Parts: sequence; C-alpha cells; structure tokens
Amino acid sequence: MTAAEAPADLRTGAPLRVARVAAFLVVIGAAVTPPLVSLASIVWLASVLRLPDLRARFVWLRGQPLLRGWAVLVAVLLLSAVYGLGRGLPPAEVGVALLGWRHLLLLPLALLVFDEVVAQRRFVLGFVVFAVVAALAALLALAVGFSKSEAFSGVVLRNQVTQALVFAAGTLMAGALAWRTPAGGRRVALALAALFLLAVLVFLQTGRSGFVALVVGAGALLVLSTHGRTRLVALVVLPVAVAALVAASPTLQQRFAQGLSEARAAAQADTYTSMGIRRVIWDVTGELVAARPLAGYGLGGYAPAYAERIAQRYRDGWQATPTTDPHNQYLYLWAEAGVAGLLALALLLAGAWRQRSRAGEPALHAALGLALLAAWCVNSLFSSHFQTFNEGHLIVVFAGVLLARERIAGLQASAARTSLRTAS
Repeated sequence: MTAAEAPADLRTGAPLRVARVAAFLVVIGAAVTPPLVSLASIVWLASVLRLPDLRARFVWLRGQPLLRGWAVLVAVLLLSAVYGLGRGLPPAEVGVALLGWRHLLLLPLALLVFDEVVAQRRFVLGFVVFAVVAALAALLALAVGFSKSEAFSGVVLRNQVTQALVFAAGTLMAGALAWRTPAGGRRVALALAALFLLAVLVFLQTGRSGFVALVVGAGALLVLSTHGRTRLVALVVLPVAVAALVAASPTLQQRFAQGLSEARAAAQADTYTSMGIRRVIWDVTGELVAARPLAGYGLGGYAPAYAERIAQRYRDGWQATPTTDPHNQYLYLWAEAGVAGLLALALLLAGAWRQRSRAGEPALHAALGLALLAAWCVNSLFSSHFQTFNEGHLIVVFAGVLLARERIAGLQASAARTSLRTAS
C-alpha cells in the first residue's frame, strides 16, 4: 500500500464502517430497545480498538474542547462516587448511580470515528429515515388502537417522551438539510419529511418535551445558521409560527394547559399528577440542596436523602411518594455532586460551543449538534434528560457525531505512516 492510498483505505476500512453503523444502532436502540444499545456499544468499542490509525486518532482527539469538558465531568462523577462511599452509601447503590452515566463513554468514541462530513451527513440522513418510519408506524398504531403506553395512544417507541423527541430531532435534521441542499428531488424529499414529522409531532403526539425541543432547537439553529436581516426575519417569524401551531393543535393546547393546571393546583390536589408531584419533588430537593450545597450527598445519595426528608414532611398521601429522580437535571447533579457537578456540566457545554469550526462559524452539522444540546438543556429543567437511559444515549451520540471535528491533514499523514508500517 502506498502513502497516497492509505487515507482512502482507512476511510473505507471495515472497522471504521462497522463503528459508524454501530453508533447509529445505539441511537436506534435508545429509541426502541435497550439490548440493542448494549450490543451495538460493544461492537462499536471493539471496532474502534481495531482501527489501524487509533494512536493517531487519539493524538488528534486530545486537543478537542468537547473532550476536555467531558473529562472534567467524568472525573467529578468518579470523585462524587468515592465521596458517596466515604459517607457510608451502599456500594451497590453507588455502582448503580455510576452505571447510570455510562453513556458518557460513547462521546469520545463518536468524536474518534465521525471525523468526516460525509459520515456525519449519512448519520443525519439515516436518522431522518428512521424518524419518518417511526412516525408512519405511530400513525398505523393510532389507526388500529395499539400503544406501548396505557396512558397515551400511538406510542411505538420506548415511551411518549422519547418518541416525541425523536420526531423533534428528525424534524430539525430534515429541515436543516433541506435548507442547505440545492434545489432538486432530494431537497423536496427532505422538506416533505420535515413537514410530515412536524405535523405528526404537533397534531398527534402527547409528549410536551418534543414540542419544547423543537421550538428551542429551531431557534438555536436559526441563530447559528443565518446572518443579518435573514436572522432577524427568522427570529420574528419563529414565534408567530409557534403561536399558529399551538392555536391549530388541540392536542398541544390540552397538554400544556393540563401541565399548567396541575402545577398550579399541586398544593390542593387530592390525587397524583405529573406536574403536581414535580412541584413537591422540586421543593423537597431544594431543601436538600440548601442543606449541603457544596459537596452534595455523593453519587447515589439523592434517593435515600429524599426518602428521609419526604418522610419528615408527609406521613401519607400522594405527596409522600418517594423518588429516585427530581425531574430536573441541574438539581439532580447539584444534589449528588455538589457545585462541582454543575460546574463540570457547564464546562462540557462550553466545550461543545468551542467545538464548532475554528473560524467561529459553525457548519451545518455543528449547528445541529448545538441546537439539540440547547433543546436538551431546556427540557432538563423538567426532566433529567442528560442522565436518563433513552434521552441520555440520544444526546451523547448526537453531540459526539455532529460536533466531531473534520480530520486534519496531520492526522491523515500520521495515519498513512501507521498503515505503511502495518503493511510492511
């Protein structure tokens, strides 16, 4: 093999192709079934370890800002686990809590293998196709009366929240690709896919998180991808479009009105409600954080601390329901890892921002990655979307794939030398 042939061979080599397919299957598994996530993650790691230019890729990876933010967050979580053990938390509970963050290990793997724009684009196109197929399946489920959820109709993915987020992400991806694709059949197909997913999300889905993710993500994408007068017009049109969609969708009106009503009536409610229990959980968790604001309770320490505090406030009734999740990612991280946990998450997000192109203008895929991160950040005020299995796996892989920097010339030359040594 010659030096000129080596980079092309590495780009199309079997380990790299398998790793990229496995990454895509992790996302599909997160939306459909956990066993697929586990199997695909193992295959992904094994394929990365077989890359002939792995050392060169690691050298190139070390300088990426997102990896540095990731390393700080992982270090803080490990220290919090040790602190929890020191406070006498059962090792099993600490281990389960630490395992709940295992999807973070996929971030560097994505940064390692999605170092080409063409690979990122294929991933995005593949996800759009998956989202459209899932939306068609949801329509069929509605027609025949099937649903995985007893409380919500037409759920074919893991739950109504994950399904709505898949449709929101698919809408953003299809719309962004259609915007940047030259006029022709492919652009029309992408635009139709975006409109179809938008219609299903707005008129037929019950997950509030999906619509919030769509609005926040669209706003972030417009800010990052437009300039001057175009940006101003887009930001004026966006709230008008959102208001029109809400006015046209009885489903959206009912779901958001229900959430607002439940939150307002939480103190007087006689029965358990989704937003009502959140009000109670946030109040009690705020007390926990105020009691130990700096160090927190250690990884795995939130649930026993909450159980003890809630028993002091309520003897019975729905308010006394214990929980392992405060339904707010920031309170969760603060309660367990203290101020250091919040700062580490902030550094991760700052690293994601700095990960965009060195010229300061994010490319399409980087803009999509940042838009999805913004959507997850806002939704995490009401859920732990960076930590829960489904949503955590989705955002970690999305961020790693879409924010991965394109391979630089130095890496290609190093890879060629590595390949030549291997072949000789």
